[in-house]
Amino acid sequence: MAFWNRKQQVVPQFVEPAKESATSEFDESETQSGLSNYQLLSALNAAQTALMMIDRDFRITYFNNQTLKLLKQHETLFRSVWPDFRAEADFLQGYCIDHFHLNPRHQRTMLADPSHLPYTTVINIKGVKIELIVGAIIDDRGSYIGNTLEWRDVTEELLRDQQIGRLASAVEGMTTNLMMADKEGIIQYLNPALLQLLTHREPELAQAFPGFKAAELVGKNIDIFHKNPAHQRSIISNPERLPFTSMIKVGSLEFNLTCIAMRDTKGEYIGPALQWVDITEQRDGQRQVESLIQKAIKGDLHDRINTSGYNGFMRELGDGINNLLNTLVEPLGQCITVMSRVAEGDLNTSMSEEYQGEFGRLASAVNASIVNLRNMVDKITVSSARVATASTEIADGNNDLSQRVEAQASNLEETAASMEEITATVRQNADNAKDANLLATDAAKKAARGGEVVGEAISAMGAINTASKKIADIISVIDEIAFQTNLLALNAAVEAARAGEQGRGFAVVAGEVRNLAQRSAGAAKEIKGLINDSVDKVNEGSRLVNESGSTLKEIVEAVVRVSDLIAQIAASSVEQSTGIDEINRAIAAMDEMTQQNASLVEETSAASQSLKDEGKELLNLMNFFVTENNVTTFERKPRQSTSPKTKPVVSMHKAPIHQALHKMPARAAEEGDEWEEF
Repeated sequence: MAFWNRKQQVVPQFVEPAKESATSEFDESETQSGLSNYQLLSALNAAQTALMMIDRDFRITYFNNQTLKLLKQHETLFRSVWPDFRAEADFLQGYCIDHFHLNPRHQRTMLADPSHLPYTTVINIKGVKIELIVGAIIDDRGSYIGNTLEWRDVTEELLRDQQIGRLASAVEGMTTNLMMADKEGIIQYLNPALLQLLTHREPELAQAFPGFKAAELVGKNIDIFHKNPAHQRSIISNPERLPFTSMIKVGSLEFNLTCIAMRDTKGEYIGPALQWVDITEQRDGQRQVESLIQKAIKGDLHDRINTSGYNGFMRELGDGINNLLNTLVEPLGQCITVMSRVAEGDLNTSMSEEYQGEFGRLASAVNASIVNLRNMVDKITVSSARVATASTEIADGNNDLSQRVEAQASNLEETAASMEEITATVRQNADNAKDANLLATDAAKKAARGGEVVGEAISAMGAINTASKKIADIISVIDEIAFQTNLLALNAAVEAARAGEQGRGFAVVAGEVRNLAQRSAGAAKEIKGLINDSVDKVNEGSRLVNESGSTLKEIVEAVVRVSDLIAQIAASSVEQSTGIDEINRAIAAMDEMTQQNASLVEETSAASQSLKDEGKELLNLMNFFVTENNVTTFERKPRQSTSPKTKPVVSMHKAPIHQALHKMPARAAEEGDEWEEF
């Protein structure tokens, strides 16, 4: 056995066995109340309280059945402290309780004065809690004769009390807003968190419930919140319908209510408990966040959550979202500014490199893009200037070439016309040469005939007189032949002069033929004279006939030579006519090619001019961008054409001109409410 002293120290003490005598201090006499000692003893033994009596020497004089039962229940525990302990009557009867005490003097001093009694304490024996109540026994004479000791195992009770205390402390200290009511709906309890919440929302609640006071809710029925109390009573009166959750709205306030069933230790339903959650800030924040999200989807990032009426988590959440948006807007705004300047052509701008994470990568990507674009624009600008300069030179050269080709085409056309005239003349000469050839042949025949006549004259001088008229006729013919020969020789000389170098030899022959023709004419005159004087000079005539035969022989030979020359001239004229025809066809082909070349050159000139214009336009477009190495447009003066300003007589087709590039634009761009109480 062990007791708690006033310092709450365990004082164990061993006891020696005593003889079993549960009734040694009782006899059969009656008490002052009229009850016999046996009746009192029976009552004590039947009591549910473990009771023990000791005398002034601290020896056990009595213990009832409940005491023995309690000690039997914990006998093993007691033996672990006092190895000789036995929960038996013979051991306990007469045993001195000093054996249980480390300091018996202390207990004796404490129990010496009955005015200090009753005394209550709880002793702890290895986790088992036993409540001990010590009282004084006073006899009928008023003498202090001993003490009573009431034992009670309070281990489970203390554990329950401790658990209840913990739960009560938790409920008192919890941030969950809790209200408790009985089965009739009378509010029994509000924890501090709910009281603080309702006090904070008291102005808004008072507008819906006039006279509302959060501090005065205990003792009132929760029906004051209900529009239809019968509906709520049907819910809270039936624990099978619990837990039950609902959302209520009071003006601008919104709450989530969860109703749960409370039960006692026997599991009996004793009433509902209501958990209040103020979701006003949460729902308002949710609406603001949804509005922000919808605006953000549309690209509007300028709105922010108004957290002035928020507290705690919602305020931190709202401020965090606002800070997040600010963090998003700043780099995006700078990116928009930079890209707007790029759209205006300013490539000397860039984003700050102080951002981190994805924003840092965004800034690096934008800056790298601008640097690459700037380098590309610089290169394109330089190349555009070179293209513009080269295209200007090409255009000027093509213009000059076009003028020259046009002049050449004109000259060829004139040459072709001249060649056509020459061709006609040569053809005429060929025809004349043929005629001359025929005449020369005829002359040769006639000359031969003349020779025969002269031969006959030699053999028959006697017939001269008869033949004089015939000779006169022949002389006339010769005179005409000489005259026509002279004309032919003159024409041949003219044609030879026209033929130029090739006709020089022919001119010499023509001169000789002319001389011969003139001599023939002279001879004819002389013959006429001789004929007229033939009668007188027959003899002389014979001699002269002989001479005439020789002369006629020479004439025949000359005529033959003239005929050969004229035949050669005719053949040459035919060949010349054929060659001139070929030359004329070649010139016509050259004229056609020149016409095509002129058209092609004009198209090339127009294309080069278009290339020049597009080069200038490209350079102007590149000058839209502002970089550190801007290139000034270079205008080259066109060179002077050296070709004659001759208007071509050929038909020309303009080359298609490509459209210039357009300039770059300056800027691109219902809730269920089962409660119905509010």
